[in-house]
Amino acid sequence: MAWKSHLLRSVNQDDARVQLLDAIDELSILIVQAWAMKYPPRKYRESQTDWFGKRGIPWHLTVATRREGGELQMLKFAHIFKSCSQDSCAVPAVTADVIRQLKIALPGLKTVYYLQDNAGCYHCGTTLVCAAALGNEEGVKIRRLDFSDPQGGRAACDRKAATIKSNMRFYHNAGNNIETPEQMRDAILSFGGVPGVNVVLC
Repeated sequence: MAWKSHLLRSVNQDDARVQLLDAIDELSILIVQAWAMKYPPRKYRESQTDWFGKRGIPWHLTVATRREGGELQMLKFAHIFKSCSQDSCAVPAVTADVIRQLKIALPGLKTVYYLQDNAGCYHCGTTLVCAAALGNEEGVKIRRLDFSDPQGGRAACDRKAATIKSNMRFYHNAGNNIETPEQMRDAILSFGGVPGVNVVLC
């Protein structure tokens, strides 16, 4: 019964996402946010002893979808942290940075819709209150905050994470280490970078 309930919620939430994609225009945007799996530091040709006991590098992905001339366009943001608790303090900071960058890129932006993971750092009072305050500060209206069911709704972030990791593998296989957030940023931006991805070192 729990599995059937999960499937029903996932289908219902995906239908809401499709309706939002149909509703957005040049003045509105749909933002999908999720924490990516922590990236394990890697040395080029590391020994087996180097593999154990690692602490992953936390990073957060945001995919913003907008419509221009009838076509859907995506803007992506990767925030890499030196150290971070993935909590309700980090999420509003990422949200504020994304909205500021979007207002620079799209000065006419008026309305923002959010689809976020159902983790506690998104689904809490702090995030809800801060979202409204950040919207007022930047001159945009946060119209909706939706939360996806576990393992559902964050596909846009997972797809972009896979593309970014692929580019990082090319960098690593070229003889480079990826052990620090700075090296991780350099790996994402290597070989011309991943198209449409803005990388922020936090």
